[in-house]
Amino acid sequence: MIARCRRVRMAWMAVVTLVATLAGGAGAQEALLEEPVVTGAVQVTNSNADPARAHSTPQIARNPLTGELVIAEAEVRTKKTCDIHISVDDGRSWFDGGSPMTKPFTDCSQQATNGPYITLQFTPDGTLFASFFGSDPKYVTQLNRNDVPRHIFVARSGDSGRTWSTSMAYEGKEGDPGIGGSRRAQLSVDNKNPLNVYVGWQKGGFSTPAPGGARKSMLSVSHDGGRTFGPPLEMSDTRGGGQPRTAVDSKGVVHAIFAADTFMTPTGDAAPPRPILYRRSIDQGRTWSAALEIDPGNVGFSFNRRQLIAIDPVTDALFITWHGNTNPKARRPPVGEPSTPAFDDREILFRASTDGGATWGASKAVNDDAPRPNIQHYDPGISTAPNGRVDLAWYDFRNSPTPENEGPGGNAGGMTDIYMTSSFDRGVTFIKNVRVSDRLADRSIGVWSNNVHSQTSVGIISSDTTTYVAWSDSRNGNALTNVEDIYFATVQHSLPVEPADDEDVPGWVVVGAAAAVGMGVTVLLALFVGRRRTGAAV
Repeated sequence: MIARCRRVRMAWMAVVTLVATLAGGAGAQEALLEEPVVTGAVQVTNSNADPARAHSTPQIARNPLTGELVIAEAEVRTKKTCDIHISVDDGRSWFDGGSPMTKPFTDCSQQATNGPYITLQFTPDGTLFASFFGSDPKYVTQLNRNDVPRHIFVARSGDSGRTWSTSMAYEGKEGDPGIGGSRRAQLSVDNKNPLNVYVGWQKGGFSTPAPGGARKSMLSVSHDGGRTFGPPLEMSDTRGGGQPRTAVDSKGVVHAIFAADTFMTPTGDAAPPRPILYRRSIDQGRTWSAALEIDPGNVGFSFNRRQLIAIDPVTDALFITWHGNTNPKARRPPVGEPSTPAFDDREILFRASTDGGATWGASKAVNDDAPRPNIQHYDPGISTAPNGRVDLAWYDFRNSPTPENEGPGGNAGGMTDIYMTSSFDRGVTFIKNVRVSDRLADRSIGVWSNNVHSQTSVGIISSDTTTYVAWSDSRNGNALTNVEDIYFATVQHSLPVEPADDEDVPGWVVVGAAAAVGMGVTVLLALFVGRRRTGAAV
């Protein structure tokens, strides 16, 4: 009887595998859950007991060979280092990895408003790349932040972040005006040819008027796996630009987006909109297309932010996300005047291109709560799973008992959750928003706001079944300590299909298999099942 049941199980698995193969490969062997399942939040930064700690801006990557998870983040108050954390049990526990930083450039966050301080990417062979900026701490007391020479680094790890080999991608020169703005480094690697590495950053001083200001979108390219880099290329035009974000498709085409660098005037009056611009390179970053405006953007600095780009690994479709306002004339009011409804409601926005960036679909808001004054949605992260699912996560004020306070000091106060959504049809539709965090984070505590603004896109990475999310959280702090930590949770979307344990294989399965794979395979399956039914000896 046991052998008979085992043969039935094997028959079921054979049929499921055949049908799944025709339906789209291994991903079809997973059953979509009716609603995503969120695990409990786990503290990642558990080895630092300093009551003055302030960990922020987490980014996350997943080793495609081992499933190990790696989170990189910055401690911005005491150590001012970029720290690595590793999990070998799908995020249930974490331990510290090695440091990618090299002496004397051990400061990766000092006065570097907004981050990201470090970004990550695994290649298919399990090599982990990281990009970040670093400076010598000695300059903190010698120079103002605009003049601190900051350098852009790229590091590689063959053991999921336990050890690193680090190279300098761009050297900041002391005395170069505005060099302190070299920050927000982001990296992308060509998965088909990992020798091609692209690192972008924003160069320029703080609070420099635009257009024609000092802020520029810069990019350097390596053709030897990140060991050496060519001279930096300015991606922005006469309007200046923010940090460029890049992604490489399956054909090796590099796609880059960035925002023009218009800014508000000192009186708070509206400046020109900050359009999102797109460029691509078909020759490994040697030449680039002219800048194409793919979104008109919003008025003023604080709206059109955190642009990110991701690529569907199945079809090479392009996806971008950012937070902004659906009213293109939204602006910060002059100092002393009340906010307007247009100013008070930022959304998580999304656009897609299915033709390699030549044309782009209409933008859409993916947060599904009703528009309300003073309810903000910030800093989206985006990831695509190997099977093509698109995941987005962001900081969300919809459940805050008090609104965020916008004043001369910038965003502060209020309480945030982490929400996410997914699309299974390449951005045409999105599922109902899912609350990922298990409690509100008080933004009157810590460095996410409070005129420090150590914040960036939610950390997010995707497998075929799961979304992995990391965020900064103030739950362990209070008004005295202002502690901020990194927390993590997973969102489960599907589970492997388990074959039934019935003794008889339904006839419709055999017929369906015949229609799907041809009579030859079906005959073999029928012989297998028929042998079971006649009680053939094992």
